[in-house]
Amino acid sequence: MYSVLLAFSVALLVGAGGCLLDIWRWYWAIPIGFVALVVAWILIARRLGARLQPAMGRVQKQLEAGHWETAMQSLEDLLPYGRWIPMLRGQLLAQMGILAWHGNKKDKALQLLEGSSVRVPEARLLLACILWKNGDTARAFAVLQVAGAVNKKHALLHNTWAWMLHKSERSDEAQALLAAYCKRDPGNAPSRDNLLRLQNRTRMSMQAFDVQWYSLGLEQPPQTMGQMRRAPKGFREPPKGRG
Repeated sequence: MYSVLLAFSVALLVGAGGCLLDIWRWYWAIPIGFVALVVAWILIARRLGARLQPAMGRVQKQLEAGHWETAMQSLEDLLPYGRWIPMLRGQLLAQMGILAWHGNKKDKALQLLEGSSVRVPEARLLLACILWKNGDTARAFAVLQVAGAVNKKHALLHNTWAWMLHKSERSDEAQALLAAYCKRDPGNAPSRDNLLRLQNRTRMSMQAFDVQWYSLGLEQPPQTMGQMRRAPKGFREPPKGRG
């Protein structure tokens, strides 16, 4: 990342330059260089943040107004900042992939979600669900395994993982997965309920996760829910007729 390289270059220049100019002795170069590194990183981060935050604010307003195509373009315009800010590119691709999916651009969504950050569990979960529906169960489980290791307390991710295992007739693995999750998050009622269901050899229920679950497209919502909002929480449904 350019910002990291720039900060280290400043630290090296200050530390080594002071020695070469005989401003301080060599053993002071490391602590002084470290201070220069921290100061340089803070200044670079503030400068980038001053540019990025207003842009992200505009994206949020576009989403709230239902201008999904404009929001997608705005996110794409921010991708060059990924060369400067660590992990930003993966987060932007995650948001773009989710938008593409809910805009019915499934091929583009799959491509974008493949590059999403593992620290955005909603994107990795959606990617796994798309792979699962496409019949690529091995890759779906591989995605969930990595995402689950990073996002250890994401209830929907782990319950969906267990649901897929159960559907694949791997109920013992599903039970072990939820048992381990419930030890980490004993207060999560839907997970405890599903663990009990697996222990009793009955069907898991994902209704407690409501729209978050049904928006993944693995099950149809009950008719009592009426017309379900397909967009992610906090997003407005895109106008009909727009991709």
